Amino acid sequence: MYPDAIRVDGKIPLMYYQPIPKMVVINGKQMVCDVRHAVSMLLLDEADVPAALAAEGGCCGGKRKIFSMPGQEAVNVWLTGNR
Repeated sequence: MYPDAIRVDGKIPLMYYQPIPKMVVINGKQMVCDVRHAVSMLLLDEADVPAALAAEGGCCGGKRKIFSMPGQEAVNVWLTGNR
């Protein structure tokens, strides 16, 4: 389904739009976005990726997509602190 997606420990990372430890519910599972080096990510099983990418939220009742597929640079920063 996502053959070109970056993988970390067999899971697909998705980047949360703010660098905060946000609790979210994806497919009935509670998860907390992990913040490292000012980047907030979730590591998801491939089956949970479509629901996360469709999730909307935002400040003051706003509706915007809150997760995106990160590039390799964002994943590297999250993992190591270096690009």
